[in-house]
Amino acid sequence: MKPFLLLVCLLILASAANAQTHIRISAPKYKGETLILCKYDNYVTKKEKELAKCEIDSIGNAYVAVDIDAVQYVFMRYEKLIYYFFVEPDSDINVIFAEKELLSEKEKLNPFFEPLYIAAKVTAKNSSNISLQLLDIDGKSDEIILAVVKNKKEKDRHFKDSLLNVLKNSLDDYSNEFVNSYAKYRIASIEYLFKLKSVRDLQYEYFVGKPILYRNPAYCELFNHINEKYFLHRTQQAQGNVFRQAVNRGNLSAIRKLLSQNADLQDKDFCDFLILHNAYNEFYDSNFSRSALLSIVDSIAQETENNDNKILAEDISNAIVNLLAGYFPPDFELYDMQGNKKSLKSFAGKYLYLGFFSVNSYGCIQDFYLMKHLAEKFGNKVHFVSICIDTKDDIENFIKTEQYDIDWTFLLCYNNKNIIKEYDVRTFPTYYLIDRSGKLLQSPAPSPSEDIYQIFEKLSD
Repeated sequence: MKPFLLLVCLLILASAANAQTHIRISAPKYKGETLILCKYDNYVTKKEKELAKCEIDSIGNAYVAVDIDAVQYVFMRYEKLIYYFFVEPDSDINVIFAEKELLSEKEKLNPFFEPLYIAAKVTAKNSSNISLQLLDIDGKSDEIILAVVKNKKEKDRHFKDSLLNVLKNSLDDYSNEFVNSYAKYRIASIEYLFKLKSVRDLQYEYFVGKPILYRNPAYCELFNHINEKYFLHRTQQAQGNVFRQAVNRGNLSAIRKLLSQNADLQDKDFCDFLILHNAYNEFYDSNFSRSALLSIVDSIAQETENNDNKILAEDISNAIVNLLAGYFPPDFELYDMQGNKKSLKSFAGKYLYLGFFSVNSYGCIQDFYLMKHLAEKFGNKVHFVSICIDTKDDIENFIKTEQYDIDWTFLLCYNNKNIIKEYDVRTFPTYYLIDRSGKLLQSPAPSPSEDIYQIFEKLSD
C-alpha cells in the first residue's frame, strides 16, 4: 500500500474510533443544577458508572459528547425519578427531562424507596435513529400492559393474545439487529408476564441455541425473570443434593457436568452465563456457601475462553468480595449526632461492631438494651457503632422517651443512602464485625441476642 493511502486509512480508522455521540439536553426545571448521566457496567450486577456530567445552564439547557462503541442504555437519577433513554455511536439526539419530583422527608429516610422510571422524550433529525425506535418499542409495550391492568383482564387469555398481536403488528422489521432483538425480547417478557407461555417454552424459544446478548437490556431482563433462583430450584429437582454439594464445594466442573445433562444447557458459554448470574443473585442468600460461590466465579474468570463471560466474572467477583469475611468492606463518610463526619478509618485501632438500625424496628429496640451492656463490658476493645436511617430528631426523641442511656456511636445516613445497598441491608437490625485492620471478621455478624458475646470474649485485647 502506498504511504499516502496508508495515512488516509489510518485517519479514517482514528476518526471512527473517536466518533462521538452528541446529546443536547433540555431540562427547564433543573436550571443551574448538575445532572449525572449513568450506564451499567453489565446487566447482572448493574453497577452504575458515570457516563457524563451535565451542567444545566440558566435557561435549562446542556450539551455533552460521549464516546461509546455500541448502543447504550443511559439513565439520570434525581430524587423520585429516573429518566432513561438510549444512545447509539456517532449520532445526535435531543433529550428532554420534563418533570421534576422531590422526595418527601419520609421518603428520604426510606432506604428501600423505589424511584419511578420514566422514558425521556427524545428527538432526532433521523427518524430511523435507534434511540427513537427503542423508546417506541417500550412505549407500545407499556400500553399493552396498562390496557390489561386497566381493564382487569389479567385472566382473559384471548384479550391478552389480541393485544399482543396488535403489538407485534405495530413493530417494524427494523434494519438494525439490536433493535430487532430488543423488540423480540420485549414481546417475550410480555408473554412471560401474562403467562402466555411456560418458562420452559420461553427458554427453548428465546435462549437455547441463540446468541447471548450481554448488552441488550430486554434480553437480560427476560433471562433474569425466568432464571431467578435457578440454583435453589435446581437443588429441589433430581440429583438436587448432589448439585448443592457441588456448589458448596466450589466444584465448577461438577456443576457444569450436572447442568449439561439438561438439553437446554448444552452450550458451555450459556451454561457459564447462567452460573455467573445465579452465583451473584443468590450470593447473599443463606442457601449456599459464599466463599464457594466466589470460588466458582473466579474459576470461570480463569478458565473461560469467552471474553464476555470473563469480564462479567471479574465484575461479579469485584462486586461481591466487599462483604466477604477477610476483605475490606465498603468505606463510608457519615455524620454522627454531634455533626462530626466519620469514616471507617475513624474507628481504627479497635474491633468494630457495626449495626444498621431503625428506631421503628421492634428487633432494633430489643437490641438497644443488650447493646448498652455489651458496650460497657467490651468497650475497651470494640467500637460499637449504629448506622440509623432515622432523623436526628427521631433518634433523640426515642432515646428521651425510652430513657435509654446510649453510650455508643450513632451515625446518620441521610447524606449517603447508598450505604444500605452497599452493605446489602435487607432487614433491621443487620450487623457486621470488623477487625483491627479494617477487614470483615464476621459478615454478617450475630446480633446481641445471639452468640456475639462469646465472640467478643475470644477477641484479643
